[in-house]
Amino acid sequence: MPAIIDDPTTPTIYRRSGTSPPLPPDLTPRQVTLRDRTTIATIIPFSSRYGVPPTLLQYLSDTMNKEIEGGDTYPMMDTMTADAFSKYWFQNFGAVMLLGTYASASAVTEGSDWATQCLGSFYIKPNYTGRSSHISNAGFLVTDSARNRGVGRLMGEAYLAWAPLLGYTYSVFNLVYETNVASCRIWDALGFKKIGRVPGCGNLRSYPDRLVDALIYGRELGVGLDEQAGEERFDKIRFYLKYGTYPSGADRAEKSRLRSAATHYRLREDDVLMLKGREVVAEVERQWGIAREVHERGHGGINRTTTTIAESFHWVRIKETVSDVIRNCKECKDKEAAKGV
Repeated sequence: MPAIIDDPTTPTIYRRSGTSPPLPPDLTPRQVTLRDRTTIATIIPFSSRYGVPPTLLQYLSDTMNKEIEGGDTYPMMDTMTADAFSKYWFQNFGAVMLLGTYASASAVTEGSDWATQCLGSFYIKPNYTGRSSHISNAGFLVTDSARNRGVGRLMGEAYLAWAPLLGYTYSVFNLVYETNVASCRIWDALGFKKIGRVPGCGNLRSYPDRLVDALIYGRELGVGLDEQAGEERFDKIRFYLKYGTYPSGADRAEKSRLRSAATHYRLREDDVLMLKGREVVAEVERQWGIAREVHERGHGGINRTTTTIAESFHWVRIKETVSDVIRNCKECKDKEAAKGV
């Protein structure tokens, strides 16, 4: 889940604009449930590298170096020592996701098998210096034992919850290679917008015959995840409606949201989630498929296509999906080009 672009050897950028609070008292370990709906993990905040056990830092450093050597996700070509990694990754604020329940960062001690216990890590730091240092950036690592378990999405949600508490107002991910489909799906589902594209940005190991484009993602911070409801959110609503009980690990606030959602949503006998007579579509790939199919019926504009979709389906920001589909429609591009001839 890379989103970094800077040189790890450059000096630390500190907050100098906007509100720069200390580690807030309400920024505490975040208990989460993995995709299997039973396994509990905790995302633990660290204000510096000194609170992280040295063997855990070494394990995270080794994980990062494997990604660098893979040559497909991060732009760096040179690996880092554990000391250089820890200074870089935890220079402003970092978090580690571990299996089990932890009440505080001090509960994370030596003696664990990090290869099975550690699921991932991320950092938060200013994306720019000086007067724009209230704009945040983040970098993410998912470990080998955590693949396909929903870890990346859960860390993304934690980032969106914690970055505003640290005083940041907007997030920019400078470089996400478009071939990194897993990352793109997560940021799309969490309400990030594609605010830029850098053509031919990546000379990646798995694509030796071509240069790969990079996407720039942006998102306003402080907007509740309920307003950015995606696949994970709808899955929890479906679970609650089907079984009449809360998903494992649901806290008081989430239980309240689920009870409220139950008054608006219903579950058909075939497990399809409905909202006011419209089918809820959580999967980004299917959203694209529906938007493309409706648009290609008559190659209508954004408003017409959006209105047609909204009569039968519901997902967050249908109009943005339609806009992306139309922007990539070859027939529409050809028609526009012909007009200019």
